[in-house]
Amino acid sequence: MSEIKSLADQLKTRLEEQKGLSQKSPGTKAEGKPVRNEPKAKTVAVDPKRLSDFLSSLQEFNMDGQEKILIRIDKRTMSKLRQLKSASNIDMSRVIVFSLDRFLKSHPWLNEYISQTLKNMTHELD
Repeated sequence: MSEIKSLADQLKTRLEEQKGLSQKSPGTKAEGKPVRNEPKAKTVAVDPKRLSDFLSSLQEFNMDGQEKILIRIDKRTMSKLRQLKSASNIDMSRVIVFSLDRFLKSHPWLNEYISQTLKNMTHELD
């Protein structure tokens, strides 16, 4: 019978062709099972001082708020937050509040925009 490819194999072949990778399919073992190409571990150069400074700033962040909210987080982000909790014992909510604080500080125009929009809305209601 002619070579039959699954949809996944066809898509993989097309992606390899688009990326310019070899068009050869992976070899097979003597048992007839395909050989898996194990992904190479990505090594990221992390500056230990920078990492230490960042983690200490996270741990020292003042979380004095008492309000609680329910948020939705995708599985990948939740997984990373859990891993960070295990690796550095930093609470997930601390990371989220810290990130939001940094975001608002790095975009000061956003506070002005919100204030102006609320003022315009109240003038329209009058």
